[in-house]
Amino acid sequence: MSKIISGFSKLSKEEKIDWLAENYFNSQPEILQTIKQYWNVDEKLQQLHDDFIENTISNFYMPYGIAPNFLINGKEYVVPMVVEESSVVAAASKVAKYWSTRGGFKTEVLSTTKIGQVHFMYAGDKTDLHNYFELQKTELYAATASITKNMEKRGGGILDIKLVDKTYKLQDYYQLHVTFETKDSMGANFINSCLEAIAKKFQNEDIEIVMSILSNYVPECLVRAEVSCPIKDLGGENPEKFAYKFEQAVKIAEIEPYRAVTHNKGIMNGIDAVVLATGNDFRAIESGAHAYAARNGEYTSLTHCEVKGGIFRFWIEIPLALGTVGGLTALHPMAKLSLDMMQKPSARILMQIIAAAGLAQNFAALRALTTKGIQHGHMKMHLMNILNQHNATKNEKEEVVAYFENRTVSHSAVVEKINALRKPKVNWVDFSNEKNVRSKLQSLTINSEPIFGDMNAQQMIEHLSAVTKIPNGNWKVDIFVDDEKAARRKPFLNTENELQLGFKASFLSENPTPLKFNSIEEAINDLINQVNIFFEVFEKDPSRTITHPFFGDLDFEYWKKFQVKHFTHHFKQFGLV
Repeated sequence: MSKIISGFSKLSKEEKIDWLAENYFNSQPEILQTIKQYWNVDEKLQQLHDDFIENTISNFYMPYGIAPNFLINGKEYVVPMVVEESSVVAAASKVAKYWSTRGGFKTEVLSTTKIGQVHFMYAGDKTDLHNYFELQKTELYAATASITKNMEKRGGGILDIKLVDKTYKLQDYYQLHVTFETKDSMGANFINSCLEAIAKKFQNEDIEIVMSILSNYVPECLVRAEVSCPIKDLGGENPEKFAYKFEQAVKIAEIEPYRAVTHNKGIMNGIDAVVLATGNDFRAIESGAHAYAARNGEYTSLTHCEVKGGIFRFWIEIPLALGTVGGLTALHPMAKLSLDMMQKPSARILMQIIAAAGLAQNFAALRALTTKGIQHGHMKMHLMNILNQHNATKNEKEEVVAYFENRTVSHSAVVEKINALRKPKVNWVDFSNEKNVRSKLQSLTINSEPIFGDMNAQQMIEHLSAVTKIPNGNWKVDIFVDDEKAARRKPFLNTENELQLGFKASFLSENPTPLKFNSIEEAINDLINQVNIFFEVFEKDPSRTITHPFFGDLDFEYWKKFQVKHFTHHFKQFGLV
């Protein structure tokens, strides 16, 4: 049955969810509960969120954190960040505090020009096109007058319109390259509206408009952020060595694209988090930043470092087309709160704050990489995520955090520790305690049902006795275990792990051995006798080693460890422990 649906957007939210649940979740009630539990209890606020995009069925929460202690151009800021990666906010906060005592961040906006283009095809004479453009240029400005009026009052508007010949790259392809100043607005809708008006006015029977659209590549909407201090003020055991390694790490990112991509991703960790928190378009920022990183034909670092004359300098230049009015920044309550938190910055100030956040994030990553390694701090922060993922209790969290205080955190190591905490403590059988062993075994009858395996109760007892004969020297098992296998297997005997269900040594027959004794009582007596012999032979010769058919050569201590595991395994087989 087809799941293609027409008129989906016209359904109510409840109807959309019902259709989704029926067609893709088998109407599972827990799915519906999950979707609805993320609705805001304030109906008006929820409706506001529903109207941001189409076909809304719920909200997707992301952590909203703050990074304090940013000192930018002598002014203190707390920076809001929306991000799912655990180490980002902590790293930004730590670096902000670090540089707040070393002069803080120095930032400046280099330019704020934004770009839009009208792409068109023209097959005629180039001179005629140029003359037509010059005649029309004034009219093109006039065509946008109603759109630009309010923007011009704020000091913005269209800065220039140029005719660009691109026929050397694509036959008959030209563009009108338009530059804009949008002040505190991100300006996407403003720019696109202007471009469409320009295109409509410029088009004639010889000019075919292909499209009119803003560009997210804004190399002239540029901001710079920098930190610097005397090398000796960097701190640490060897600040000179740190400064040298840090500089080399940046230079590697400048010339090696494979490293540069990850290097710049770290920068964007900080930038995207603030862009999201302010309701700006992080996808536009991302694409523009990466295009700028490749502007000279090879992808390179967005940050740079210089160690010269006893001074450490680290800076970033990055295009950031941002807005503080209009769009989601004016609609989303948390976006407005973010801007209020940063003291209602203009777009130019916001550019500087966000550039500082990106630089801080990159400094944190490079400092970690060139000292303890990136995973040390990252996985410490990630530890709580792993614990929550595995539904750790408060006590488990406290114990695991304490355990990894001076240990390397990895996902597998954390999971192993959690599992170890949750693993029931094994009630190991003391096979040397004759009274207890005899009491447990005497509770069995020939009809006692095993929990696993094929042996009956008496066969199990006789099996324990037979295996005990191996170290006693009464059963010579002709099996060779090479040193490599023994070295791999033997450490198991030092662990708290049990013999696995179904474990069977190769020297044993597939089927249970026929009974040797006439009763369980006789079998128990023989087992007790063999255990006594076990201790006697090793007491006479403490240096004695006997080959175990699976674990290799074992001395007295290792044979005792095996016996404990072996007895416990078979006592569990009949529910005796």
